[in-house]
Amino acid sequence: MGYRRWLERHCPGQFVHRAGQGLPTAEGRDQRQSQYGGVDTEGRLWFTGQTGIYGRLDPNTGDMDVWNAPKGMGPYGIAATPAGEIYYVSLAGSFLGKPDLETGETTVIEPATKDAGTRRVWSDSMGRLWVSEWNAGNLSLYDPIAKIWKVFRLPGTEPHAYAVYVDDRDMVWVSDFGANAILRFDPQSETFESFPSDRAGAAVRQMLGRPGEMWGAESGTDRLVVIRAAKEAQD
Repeated sequence: MGYRRWLERHCPGQFVHRAGQGLPTAEGRDQRQSQYGGVDTEGRLWFTGQTGIYGRLDPNTGDMDVWNAPKGMGPYGIAATPAGEIYYVSLAGSFLGKPDLETGETTVIEPATKDAGTRRVWSDSMGRLWVSEWNAGNLSLYDPIAKIWKVFRLPGTEPHAYAVYVDDRDMVWVSDFGANAILRFDPQSETFESFPSDRAGAAVRQMLGRPGEMWGAESGTDRLVVIRAAKEAQD
């Protein structure tokens, strides 16, 4: 769910006021590109802004805190783990960040690949973080317990990993602009399976799912696509 829709649902009064007055900024930074959200264990919404900010909204009080991101511009994808921890990535800054849930201070976690272009992040059921790396064309896994990275290069000659999503069976899905396809990655066998679009320029920027189904939003064709698991795989 986009953070603006979440605001409308959970605190419509504050949303209407802020929509008219403008959202708070960190040291004057423009916050109009704050688009991505994750909810912690206290029910607070965390969001990022590509102009160089990240923030937190408490729907019970309407209080919003906004901080300047490490390395400036670039905060992009954000996700919550099953334990309620928040992680976000910076596309321009090329890092994985873990904000302290109370102080907001970000711990910067450098990826294994320099200037990877960390674009989106999603947690699996074990709280490990799967990161799409646009510049490098990688799908990377960060284990916060062991504090180690594993890097998996997408197949093809010029991959560009964009959206990432982990389904209910801990299969990892990543969209590849270079291949015009959605890829499914099996962490057990460490293999990719490709599901190419039947239209050129699909540009899947968002993915989400429910048991047995993975849905992708093709921004280049203005349509939704669904990939359904085989029945035997669901049993």
